[in-house]
Amino acid sequence: MTILGEEQIARQGASNIAQVLNEIPAFRPQSTPSTTAIFVSNLGASTADLRGLGGNRTLVLIDGRRVVASTVAGGSFTPANTVDLNLVPSSLIERVEVVTGGASAAYGSDAVAGVTNLIINRDLKGLRATVQFGTSNSADNDEYLISGAYGTGFADGRGRFVAGVEIVNNEGTGDCYSRAWCAESYNTISNPFKAGSTTERVIAGQPATIIMPNARTATASLNGLIIGGPLRGTEFNPDGTTFAHDYGVYGGAGLFQSGGGDPKLAFYEFFPLSSASRRVNSFASLDYDLSDKVKLFAEGSFGHVEGQILGSARRDISPAGSFGIFSDNAFLSDAFVAQMAAANARCAPSLQSATDTRNCVPFGRIWNDIGPQLGDVSRETYRLVTGFDWDIGSNWTLDGYYQYGQTDYSQRGYNTTINSRVRKAIDAVDDGAGGIVCRVNADANPANDDPACEPLNPFGNGSPSAAARNYVTGTAMQDTTLTQHVAALTLRGDVVDLWAGPLAVAGGVEYRRDGVSSSTDPISAANDFFTSPGGGIVGGSQHLEVKEGFVEMALPLARDLPFAYSAELNGALRVTDYSTSGQVETWKIGANWQPFEFLRFRGTRSRDIRAPNLFELYGAPQSSFQTVDDPANGGARGLYPTLLSGNAALMPEIANTWTAGAVVTAGLGSAGKLRFSADWFDIALDGAISTLGAQTIVSRCQEGNAALCDFVIRDGSGVITQIINPNLNLNTLITRGWDFEADYSVPLSSRADFNVRVLVTYVKDLITIDTAGVSTDRAGQNGSGVSQPSGVPDYSINAFAGYSSDRFSTQLQLRHISSGLFQVTNIGPHQEGYSPLLPNSINDNLVESVTYVNLNAQYRLWESGDRHVELFGVVNNLFDKDPPNNLPSSFGPTNNVLYDVVGRSYKIGVRVAY
Repeated sequence: MTILGEEQIARQGASNIAQVLNEIPAFRPQSTPSTTAIFVSNLGASTADLRGLGGNRTLVLIDGRRVVASTVAGGSFTPANTVDLNLVPSSLIERVEVVTGGASAAYGSDAVAGVTNLIINRDLKGLRATVQFGTSNSADNDEYLISGAYGTGFADGRGRFVAGVEIVNNEGTGDCYSRAWCAESYNTISNPFKAGSTTERVIAGQPATIIMPNARTATASLNGLIIGGPLRGTEFNPDGTTFAHDYGVYGGAGLFQSGGGDPKLAFYEFFPLSSASRRVNSFASLDYDLSDKVKLFAEGSFGHVEGQILGSARRDISPAGSFGIFSDNAFLSDAFVAQMAAANARCAPSLQSATDTRNCVPFGRIWNDIGPQLGDVSRETYRLVTGFDWDIGSNWTLDGYYQYGQTDYSQRGYNTTINSRVRKAIDAVDDGAGGIVCRVNADANPANDDPACEPLNPFGNGSPSAAARNYVTGTAMQDTTLTQHVAALTLRGDVVDLWAGPLAVAGGVEYRRDGVSSSTDPISAANDFFTSPGGGIVGGSQHLEVKEGFVEMALPLARDLPFAYSAELNGALRVTDYSTSGQVETWKIGANWQPFEFLRFRGTRSRDIRAPNLFELYGAPQSSFQTVDDPANGGARGLYPTLLSGNAALMPEIANTWTAGAVVTAGLGSAGKLRFSADWFDIALDGAISTLGAQTIVSRCQEGNAALCDFVIRDGSGVITQIINPNLNLNTLITRGWDFEADYSVPLSSRADFNVRVLVTYVKDLITIDTAGVSTDRAGQNGSGVSQPSGVPDYSINAFAGYSSDRFSTQLQLRHISSGLFQVTNIGPHQEGYSPLLPNSINDNLVESVTYVNLNAQYRLWESGDRHVELFGVVNNLFDKDPPNNLPSSFGPTNNVLYDVVGRSYKIGVRVAY
């Protein structure tokens, strides 16, 4: 167990607990403002992801009790059905207990990676208040925080009341081009073999993939670009005239070029490096002792979180051409129509039928003149808990609680382009009377008429009319409600006194009912929006019921004996019945042996489970886009439509976990006190619920996996038109490694002390074995491939050195991320076996290590007893360290999961206790 106390949370000036948790090396910060900024779904959410196994495998509790989920299914990397830590008021948190390793038998299902347990300070007395302001060195990411907490006793100490409220407004950052390191816009440039060759690439002597700066799209432009056939490279001016597209240093057959092209890379525009959000959290708790034996309690909380972003503009960049522009298009100039005829231009079968005699050119377009999507998300979470604690007597207690929780999630995507309308509006013809109309309204088929259709001129930046822009855009809508009922009873006590102490036993039962209902607009339901549609649930609403019974035991074996200062066995067994997938069992066996007072050994073996949640089972299909190198077409890189969906046939995941370690606690007299621990972890998860990813599906199909070929849809010429990427019970997910923790404190005087704390996680393995039996180990992968989750560094360190006195304290924090690889599936020149002829060769696969330095300080301006006024300040990323910018990902040219993309930032504030 790793514990974070309220003092450390306050020192870092964190506006939510996730910011502090994500700096613990055992966590992977996969869901933060810096990783949700590109996505509309789950905007503003921050979740806990232990071991890099996914946030849905970390159980989040408040005072050991469950919390209703806050997140939904969508295109983001935030898993559905997880708890948003933004909704927990940090002003009332006494400490956070992080239990790593399998804990399902002791804490309940879903604790495969571990547990994050938030402990509320129920003994708070008096008033506490904080006001703080933060900003970045780039004059953005402004944040305002106001929080207050109050606690008191009543009825001669038999009653206790605590309440808190927190208001936070973060205004987010600018986009990629607000930072110099990001504006260099590195991305991956494809370097395929020359036609008919397997030894000579287009750029001689270079590998299959080259990471280069000044990347731009090579298969689309702001003006519109012909991307294939004899007229490839023809770009349009707004007046209809044409000019030759500038392909820069290299603009080969792939998706990107280096140099030339548009002023900015469309994939890095508009969306912020860190998203804006506003939230209000409130929490209140009331305890009352009916007697010396019986205590009743009730608590309630409410959280409101909302966020807004500019998303991406429409980008029609498919290698085969998102559109076929025909020679009778009314917006084409006569001169270009003549060029098409002279070149006998034809489109691929996916765009033009064999019987169509018209000339045709494949066309790509970046639609900045229609504008980006404006995303707006809000979630409100209500939670009511009531229960009792009963001291039965003879060291036996009974406690129980009932909880009801509800999250109301609302998502809107304004100015979102509608695929079918764009296709109809671009296909514009002369109406025979000097006007231009949509072809559907001029052909001989009245069944396809659309009176609202407005012709869309795609030739030249700024050419679409206001009427056409209004016609091709709409609002993507989603409203989802998640509910949770929980009732639990637990009996604890000592069965018998043995030679080394009492045999302690706990047992109990729990019932849980989770429900979800969702509604979307008709266009989202038809998957007709270009990006970020509303997501629904098959059938409109679904629910699952969970019944659990458990027993735990602690058996003392020895005490105060030679080489056995203490020894204990402990175990737990839990039987869980899911209404969707049946009965499963989890168990844990543990041992503690303390041969000497200063040395303790510990170990556990457990079997843990996680059943599929309602979104994984019943999520309605949603469209997205994923980048794929298609081996069937020479490895050409493209962005292909990918359909994500639930799978009602999913079964529970089963994990087998080992942990073993040792703890040394040494009192050094006047030299201080030292505590050190080292623990090995080994988690093997079978039947892991995940998606294979579009690239894996296409690659494995090409390698002969016929079952996966059913998920790859191609047209008559072999070009991919869609990839189906459903949830599956994948084979195995394995992680192994070491956790180290050291704490040293020494008094410097009667009124001052010095403390050092170091947390280290070394990850030996983070292995995914897919259904084809192919193993990928992402330990040591510091990159995050497009549409893929991040790997984890080989090791990471979080270290603190602090000085404290009566009125002044300061702390220096170091965060170190080890060097690693951009992608473990690639091979670069510094690696053994590299050859530029390999299909996975890359010019640079090395990521240098990065160290961040943070500094904080507090000074008490006035104090009297427990009352005080304190001024504090925090500088994060003190030396303004830029992230490595040659790691292209879904978020930009770096991995926003691991690295700081904001830059140096400051916080200053005042705390009052009275």
